[in-house]
Amino acid sequence: MGSVPPESPLAGWSKYDLSKLWRGRQISLRRLLLITFVGQILGIVSLIGYLSWRNGQKTANNLGGQIRQELTYRIEQELRRYFETPHEINRLNVAAFARGELDVIGGTFGEAQLYQQMKIAPNLAFVYCGSANSGEFFGVLRSPADGSLQLSYGNRSNDFFRDYYSLDVSGKRTFPLRRADKTFDARVRPWYYAAVSAEGPAWTPVYIAFTTGLPNITASLPVYDRSGSRLLGVCATDVVLPEEFRNFLRGLQIGENGQAFVIDRKGQLISNSTDEPLMVGEAENARSVLAVESQDPLVRSAAQYLVKQFGGLEQLEGKQQLQFALDGKLQFLEVVPFQDDFGLDWLIVVVVPEADFLGQVDANTRTTAALSIAAVSAAILLAILASRWITRPIMAVAASSELMAEGSPPQPVKLTAITEMQAMATAFNTMTARLHSTLSALRQSEDQNQALMAAIPDLLIRARRDGTYIEIMGKDRLQVHDPASFIAGTNVFASLPAPAAEQRMEAIRAALATGTLQLYEQQITIDDQTFYEEVRVMPFTEDQVLIMVRDITDRKRAEVGLRIAEENYRSIYENALEGIFQSGADGRFISVNPAMAEIYGYGSPEELMESIQNIRSQVYVDPKDEKTFTTEQKEHGEVIGFEYRVYRRDGSIIWVRENSRAVVDDNGVLLYYEGILQDITERKRIENDLRRQLEELRIEIDHQKLEQDVASITQSGYFQEIRAAIAEVDLDEFWK
Repeated sequence: MGSVPPESPLAGWSKYDLSKLWRGRQISLRRLLLITFVGQILGIVSLIGYLSWRNGQKTANNLGGQIRQELTYRIEQELRRYFETPHEINRLNVAAFARGELDVIGGTFGEAQLYQQMKIAPNLAFVYCGSANSGEFFGVLRSPADGSLQLSYGNRSNDFFRDYYSLDVSGKRTFPLRRADKTFDARVRPWYYAAVSAEGPAWTPVYIAFTTGLPNITASLPVYDRSGSRLLGVCATDVVLPEEFRNFLRGLQIGENGQAFVIDRKGQLISNSTDEPLMVGEAENARSVLAVESQDPLVRSAAQYLVKQFGGLEQLEGKQQLQFALDGKLQFLEVVPFQDDFGLDWLIVVVVPEADFLGQVDANTRTTAALSIAAVSAAILLAILASRWITRPIMAVAASSELMAEGSPPQPVKLTAITEMQAMATAFNTMTARLHSTLSALRQSEDQNQALMAAIPDLLIRARRDGTYIEIMGKDRLQVHDPASFIAGTNVFASLPAPAAEQRMEAIRAALATGTLQLYEQQITIDDQTFYEEVRVMPFTEDQVLIMVRDITDRKRAEVGLRIAEENYRSIYENALEGIFQSGADGRFISVNPAMAEIYGYGSPEELMESIQNIRSQVYVDPKDEKTFTTEQKEHGEVIGFEYRVYRRDGSIIWVRENSRAVVDDNGVLLYYEGILQDITERKRIENDLRRQLEELRIEIDHQKLEQDVASITQSGYFQEIRAAIAEVDLDEFWK
């Protein structure tokens, strides 16, 4: 148990007696602790004056850096929280727009969804979409006056003068509020142009909002049709920064006179912690204030220093901790770029005067000096006592470790009153107690790994960078090109044909170079038989790889058989005389073959599926036939020999015979219908002709039979006798 494994990193050290290394200069741990403790205390006393002198400057720098880092971090986190939500909402609205759940063009429905989004995210000012059709607009905004949520839309119905409606608690429009005095075309707005230009999610530059007249930044995302080629419009979300974010900046503790502000790369003030206006000018002439023109001297000086230091804000890269002087006083400056994945690129700036820290620093320096002197005497006495308490359990651990290194069972270390020493003794005792079980578990794990490797149906090879085999397992699991040369110590080129060997070497080099799995398939001919193999090469160590080879001959043959079967099915499907189809529960064809298209009078299957959008209304002549079909499918799951009339493309009516069934999933939910259709119009015509001819024949036969019966009666002897008797009767006498 106490021996060091041959491959262990400690194996080399087992050759030396470490005690000899320090022979002649040994020192007890107790004495070392005393010297260390007393030396540290004396060094502190000696350096206390120097440290006091340096403490102020160093503490001011450190404290200033820490505060600035904390402030910029908090500002950055607040900005990220602020600007993540708009893009998430845009993705939801783009999907709804594409599915037709938002009526952006007509403006008749969809406001409830936007209303709920505005309720969930109170920091948003406006959620809306614009159409690429004619610039139609549809959205829900937060009123700058009272914070209420309102619907706003503009389209042909109001001549693109946007109407505003109030919304109830469920997000439904109630009554009109007002109408804008200017027309609005969504396609010319900055947010629309930004998303279309980026062809993806984007941020606009800061601009003046059409609705609020305040500086605005908008997250926007284009909407495309299902093919991804036609632009349907753009969905966007407005974020109005001034008040909400400035309140956050004002709440930060930035010393007594420090300032925090956010600017873009052009130097425009996005927000700051002062009450300074962020805009100059009015109406169409309004613009954002430049930081170098700020009324606050600290903000203005910091911005001017950055422009001068870096030659422009565009050149500023990475986090910067700087210092500059203002009126002869040192100012600490921290600049952190704020960027996201959608084009946002701003700068977070925190500037704090050094004077905000020095007062407290001086007081702390005096206190530190007094406490250091008072602690010297007590520390020397405590060092003596502590050295004794500390050394006792350590010596016990050392003695037990020596026994364990010699292979003897370790002796438990007694616990002490010192918490750390008690924890060390407990950990040591636990470690030695678990050592035997750990080694047993390792042996068991090795046995399990060997069993697992033996159970894998693949050939396993461990090889070096140059292709030399180190270990081979499962040699009998597949056919080998050259069994005699396929042993540990041989090379890839000795056991494989040259092309296959070179391919394997390329995979080995790629796996070691990239550190990733390399997968390829190879074909090998052995004894005039072709075998297919899948080879996986993965890095094992810096200079070794693990190779797994699997026989996939059966799978390849199955793939060839499947391909032939698919081609045969496709040939039958394409060349069948009967119509073959699949239709969905939504009343549309999913797939049809050419014969099906020909029956319905279409030039191709694609033309049929594009033209017929509703089988019920476009195909069935008699609606009762469709109901009969649906009933039979629900009751029996199939329809056999169902004959009915349908419309062809040119409006003519034909008879068809259908055999179909309903295809359902494991839960019985209908997936689609599939079946075969025959044109029986000619058969129906022949049947009608036969039926008519039979009827005419029957009538003719009945007439001829009647004439024959009359002739038979009149020619009978009995009838002749009656005629003769009647002829002899005197009718006048008879009636008297």
